[in-house]
Amino acid sequence: MSRHDRHPRCLCGLAHSHPFTDAANLVRLKEQNVEVDVVGVYDSDASQADIFAERFACTAASTLEALITLDADLFIVTARPHEITVYAETLLRETSEPLFFNKVVAANHTQLTNWIAAIDSAPERVGTASVLRFAPRVRELAEQITGAEIWGLRILVQHDIAMFLAEDRRWQDDPELGGGTLVTVGTHAWEIVDQLLPQATLASSAHGWIHHALNSASSSEETAQLTGSLVTPEGESVRFALTVTGTPGPEVYAVDVFTSTGTQSLILSSANTHDSLGFVELADELVRNAQLGRTTAPWNSAQTIVANTIHAALTLREFHRTEKSSRND
Repeated sequence: MSRHDRHPRCLCGLAHSHPFTDAANLVRLKEQNVEVDVVGVYDSDASQADIFAERFACTAASTLEALITLDADLFIVTARPHEITVYAETLLRETSEPLFFNKVVAANHTQLTNWIAAIDSAPERVGTASVLRFAPRVRELAEQITGAEIWGLRILVQHDIAMFLAEDRRWQDDPELGGGTLVTVGTHAWEIVDQLLPQATLASSAHGWIHHALNSASSSEETAQLTGSLVTPEGESVRFALTVTGTPGPEVYAVDVFTSTGTQSLILSSANTHDSLGFVELADELVRNAQLGRTTAPWNSAQTIVANTIHAALTLREFHRTEKSSRND
């Protein structure tokens, strides 16, 4: 059977909400006569896998190895930190298909080292990204500034962290496990940066501040800001200011790009149904690339984003932590 005669998808790991969104978008594509099926799911929490399987009418595999036997042409992986390297090593060893890992694949340098070792046998088959990579308006902005002299960037990412404080997802709020706000939310900011300044790296001279209330339920931070310079592959330096916040409210992603010909801006918000944060486009790109045997957001283009995210979080937490009590008066 050729690749073009096969079109199932398998999902591994239900660590957070994204696989449910991914599957729903794959189902919508099928309703639009795109050849795609969600045929199976595996998660170490069997009850979660059963819920997913019932919702999307697919097989709940009892083991990762059982999932592999379903003969998929794409694996979409959403893993908890202690499982991610096992998933990567097993899938790379036992299959020959593209793998896509939902964020985040590493929250600190130790996890990043382990991740790189886990995918070392075939990194070209592994992709990972924030959905903001696929947001149409982010891509449009990147096209608008192509060839412009870029003087600076200002970026805001806002994502309420309340969901990360639920018992089954507190690992996302833990800086040592899932990365906390600066990684779990901050990765979206660095994804946008990379779309606008591909492969630009964070200079070591960056500085800023974070805020963590003394009575906070969070183990990480509510708000943080970083300023400094980005260095492009051509050696050019571009100033930036980046704010990450997990305070209550709708998701907001705002960007200003300052250029020699003017300021280009965008605001995306989950409260505005006309905005796309990239979930739909991710599903579409996963299907198209899988049909061609291609990896979506391959590691050789994604690794700078992961490294910048970790670098920024560690820089702020080590040198610029502030704690204040919340005021209720």
